[in-house]
Amino acid sequence: MENLNFKKYFLRTLVIALSVSALIGIFIFLIGDFGETEFRLLLTTLTIGGYSLTGLCSATNQKKPDLKSFSLVGMLISIIGFVITLGAIWEIIDFNDIWKTMVVFIILSVAIAHISLLLLISPKTESVRYSLIATVVFVSIVALMLIKSTMTEFEESEFYFRLLGVFSILDVLGTITTPILNKITVKKE
Repeated sequence: MENLNFKKYFLRTLVIALSVSALIGIFIFLIGDFGETEFRLLLTTLTIGGYSLTGLCSATNQKKPDLKSFSLVGMLISIIGFVITLGAIWEIIDFNDIWKTMVVFIILSVAIAHISLLLLISPKTESVRYSLIATVVFVSIVALMLIKSTMTEFEESEFYFRLLGVFSILDVLGTITTPILNKITVKKE
């Protein structure tokens, strides 16, 4: 288990899924009738691609001892989310019974992937470190707010969605500026 390179497995799966998805898409648009089966095949390959991407991002910190558990949780959530989504696509599980769970796993896998990529930044200064911490907090708040909204079927107040918008903006701002700040700042000795 120590020597398993999960990044390699997720990367291979991603490349294969995207290639198969492209071939299926081309076939459907050129000769297919875009029926139910073709639609499910496209959704399946896109699901494989999406969850392979989130799993790959989560695997980026697999070799860091202090982030190994976080990395494994992210990969596991991607795998479970994939299985649930696949079950819904192929009607093994009733979509109406599982859609909230499916959306929660999508939110969690994307949030953990996002945070995993942010954690690749090695802050050169305290201000970059604080920016990184704040951004991780904003990503987490957005994810939790989206999960809450999903569970209540999006029946929050207007203020709730305004607040979600504010945290989303802060999330994007931190995601863009933190690596730039780290690149342009001079490391303190």
